[in-house]
Amino acid sequence: MHIGGLTRKDAKDRLHKFIDKILQSQITLTYDDHKWFFDVSEHVQIDVNKSIEDIIKYTQNGNFITRFILRQQLKKNPLVVNPVVIYKENNLQRTFEKINETIFMEPKNASFKVKGDSVSIVDDVDGKILDDNKLKEDIISNLWFCDEELTLEIPIKKLKADVTTEDLKALEIKIKIAEYSTKFDKSQKGRTKNIRLAAEKINGYILSPGDIFSFNKVVGERTRDKGYQEAPVFIGNQTVSDIGGGVCQVSSTLYNLALLTNLEIIERTNHSLPVSYVPLGRDATVNYDTIDLKFKNNTEGNLLLISEVVEDTLTVKFFGKDKLPFSVELISETVKTIQPPVTIKEDKNLPNGEVRIKQGTPGFTVKLWKKYISSEVEEKSLVSIDTYNPTPTLLYTGVKAVEEDQKYN
Repeated sequence: MHIGGLTRKDAKDRLHKFIDKILQSQITLTYDDHKWFFDVSEHVQIDVNKSIEDIIKYTQNGNFITRFILRQQLKKNPLVVNPVVIYKENNLQRTFEKINETIFMEPKNASFKVKGDSVSIVDDVDGKILDDNKLKEDIISNLWFCDEELTLEIPIKKLKADVTTEDLKALEIKIKIAEYSTKFDKSQKGRTKNIRLAAEKINGYILSPGDIFSFNKVVGERTRDKGYQEAPVFIGNQTVSDIGGGVCQVSSTLYNLALLTNLEIIERTNHSLPVSYVPLGRDATVNYDTIDLKFKNNTEGNLLLISEVVEDTLTVKFFGKDKLPFSVELISETVKTIQPPVTIKEDKNLPNGEVRIKQGTPGFTVKLWKKYISSEVEEKSLVSIDTYNPTPTLLYTGVKAVEEDQKYN
């Protein structure tokens, strides 16, 4: 719209008429097959007075000679000025959010896919989001053509994944190095649930060279609000029910994997009593904040930890760049059997003179050896010496008095 040569009042009047028409217009915003109708008056306001003042200020800037030169230049090259536009930010934000409900897509990180003993990479996928700053610029620059039918294509920004395919390729994780499995009783629902939860937490963990894996740090605290349930645990020399029972089977299975991969064990504690799911000397108990399982990646390559539960079997695997130059065999040697002590207790519900026995279990002192086998040499090293406590044999003696009429029957 041309307002050159007009008085300030006439310029304002002409601009008002033009802007009124603009404000009553509608812009069609498109993306693929989707359309949104952008009512100009609901999203912007135009400051006519400020627009005119800016033009006057520009043309009256400087001394007489400067203004004269400017006027001569403007005759050849008229000044093009867009009126001052103020966005109604709240309305604009609501409209953009509504558009984004259709457009927005989260990026997908690249990931490793394991099938059996092979590993592959699932490529990353870009996400997308409305480029709100660019759309605002497009609206401003095209606003003055709204007296005609106007359609704008919505600009989109790509959202890059945090982890790309190239990132994972650089890790050079190609083959399975080692694996270990344990069995559990899946009819124990609470314990099975806890095993699954802990296994999910460690699945997909990548251990770089020199990194130390902390079971408690990776799995986190085992609490009811995180889905953990009550199941049997060892406390002292007794079996009791507590939140998170069964998680030690995950840590013990992982401990065996670390040994078979020949990783450096930083911290590990055996249970107070023998467990059924791994041989003696090959268990690793954990308790959040007090007892942890830690091991170090002392290899030269990255390690991908895979953990999966299928039916009644928990399996953990390490994938990496190269196989070990030797195989590892674990040997448990029982060096001492500790007979259960006998504890005598009175039983008021048992008739006088009768005896009931609850058999205890023996304890053990065990040496765990690691045997290295290669084409050239075979050697053995001591891993640990562990002691498992016996549980006492309980001898209950009856102290209940026998009534007179029963003595002679």
